[in-house]
Amino acid sequence: MAAEDQKRPHPAVTAVLLTVVIGILLAFPVALYANVVAMIDGYRASHGQAGVPGTAVVESEHNGRGEQVCTGVFTPAGGGPTVETRIEVTGDCLIGQQVDARLMEGRPSPFIGYDDPRAWEAGSGDWAMYLPLVILFGLLSLPILLLLAMIAKRLLRGKTPPEL
Repeated sequence: MAAEDQKRPHPAVTAVLLTVVIGILLAFPVALYANVVAMIDGYRASHGQAGVPGTAVVESEHNGRGEQVCTGVFTPAGGGPTVETRIEVTGDCLIGQQVDARLMEGRPSPFIGYDDPRAWEAGSGDWAMYLPLVILFGLLSLPILLLLAMIAKRLLRGKTPPEL
């Protein structure tokens, strides 16, 4: 019996490891939500369905993680203050380039960049860059979904339907 006790980890170690694994699994649905919302916002703005209409002027561009990143100033069509923002254009961006765009305000997110505003030129397909992340985090969210389904099934197993 003493040999069996030595093979099992201490309950505190088990609790810590379980907490870490569940914490990691819970991060995936949050990342899935953030990327789905960003993709939908980008699609809607680039297709003229959402956002504040106006004009964006590219002031700088640089390569960031394998993609061209354009930044500049967005001016609302109806007047109002200008906004420094990332600009998604069709094709390559050139410093001084002016495009008609729609500004989408960022949404609160635990991830960097998702809470920043972004201007989308009509027809920009950059919203599709979120698709691989949506697929990835969707697949990584499956274990927590299966775990919740197993818990629900176990909780409901002992219940019998009411008699009519």
